[in-house]
Amino acid sequence: MFPLYQNVEENYIPLAHQQSCSSFQDISGFFCQREGTSPTFLSLNPSAYGVPTPTLGFLPDQVDIIASSHGLLVCRDRTGNNPYYVCNPATKNWKQLPKPEYYHGPDSSHVLAFELPGQKNDGHYQLVCAVPLIGQPIVCFEIYSSETGSWRCSEAICVELGYFSFEGVGFYTKGMAYWMTSEMQVLAFDLKNEVYGIMPLPFESSPCGGVLAQIHHELCYVGISNTSDDNYVIEMCCGYDLRLRQVIDLQLGSVPAGIGGYRILPYVEGDKLMILVGSVVYSYGLNDGEIEVISGEQEVEWPATAKFLPYANSLVRGV
Repeated sequence: MFPLYQNVEENYIPLAHQQSCSSFQDISGFFCQREGTSPTFLSLNPSAYGVPTPTLGFLPDQVDIIASSHGLLVCRDRTGNNPYYVCNPATKNWKQLPKPEYYHGPDSSHVLAFELPGQKNDGHYQLVCAVPLIGQPIVCFEIYSSETGSWRCSEAICVELGYFSFEGVGFYTKGMAYWMTSEMQVLAFDLKNEVYGIMPLPFESSPCGGVLAQIHHELCYVGISNTSDDNYVIEMCCGYDLRLRQVIDLQLGSVPAGIGGYRILPYVEGDKLMILVGSVVYSYGLNDGEIEVISGEQEVEWPATAKFLPYANSLVRGV
């Protein structure tokens, strides 16, 4: 386990796929999925962005979406041996990963470590899985490398968290994988050195409705709560110790009456947050306070159990 004050060098994970220079640089939308249903795609600009098969029907099985990065999407079969698939929804190319060594149950959580080519990588990716052992307060780490085409089990074993569950989706940046837990803590894993750390969230912050993100070159937890009607409060906990740094009062005047579900979506571009309230996606500028309705096409409110993964159209090849 590494100390919370340790400085982690910025490193880039080699990736196995060449990315075309003509791919979009900004987010195209979100792959969304209600529990037990096929995925759908929520475009942030339907006239410009879309995918040919939003349900991912080109895959051989019914799948659950679990991770995404720079045009690649990781899914898992719902039945049988639950194989992993890595695919490019824009090109419909896909690959089935070999069976891992550990049993990856439904409580496992995943991060796709995929940097853009041209930095210090040659186009390879790694799928990092945090795997709780059944009936034991232990988390193991297993990593698939597209460069070797195989899994490896890390010697790092986390025993400090006790019994818990993962909350939301994992987050990756600068060689580090992060997961939020139900115990108001963040589990961090350094891919280069294969060591882990645990960071507590402030007591006043709630994991419900929040995400991990990188804002102004810092790791941040961004949470949201509803105070009354269309009034919301955004809390930002930043830095290596995730201290409460900023509280923002926010009024979304166009929220329909009776809407109960809300959350920060797992994507931050510069100073822009994406907020889902009911079926409406808003963007909020942290610097200028500007609020914009991005998408409001869906008529049915998204449940709290629905999963959202950011996606950018890309011509990644070799999947």
